[in-house]
Amino acid sequence: MSSIDKEILRAIFKAIESRLHRIGSVIEGETRRLILQHDIKDKGNFLQNTGYAVQFNNASIDLVVGSNVPHEQYVLGGKVPSWTPIEPLKAWVERKGLAWVDKKTGKQFSIEQIAYMIRTKIKREGIPERNVFAEVIKNKQQWIFNQLDSIEVVL
Repeated sequence: MSSIDKEILRAIFKAIESRLHRIGSVIEGETRRLILQHDIKDKGNFLQNTGYAVQFNNASIDLVVGSNVPHEQYVLGGKVPSWTPIEPLKAWVERKGLAWVDKKTGKQFSIEQIAYMIRTKIKREGIPERNVFAEVIKNKQQWIFNQLDSIEVVL
């Protein structure tokens, strides 16, 4: 490969990378707005760990968007009705400072009782899907295609 060919190839990669950063930045901003709008929070780490990366591989240049928290799959994809481990629910109830009172007796439920009630509801109804990334990409699809179609290589 000649030095001119290498320069052309470098310019193409630079143009693509630059455009992917622009697209990623817009997707990240719109996604963060939706996360706040949908009130997706617990410890706030889903929002704080939301971002994008441009990755170079042998056969492709990829734009990856997401949130690198363990519970991302349940936020994005929801959860079908099933049993949920009780310990994370107890920790969540404690972190949220939830306090429920039995209407019949006026007695306050324990953290463990509240966690079991939440688990029963998840088993019965599941957790709704809130795939904010897919929503943003769907809404921005034409803009993304326009951005990719308008890439200019400058030597």
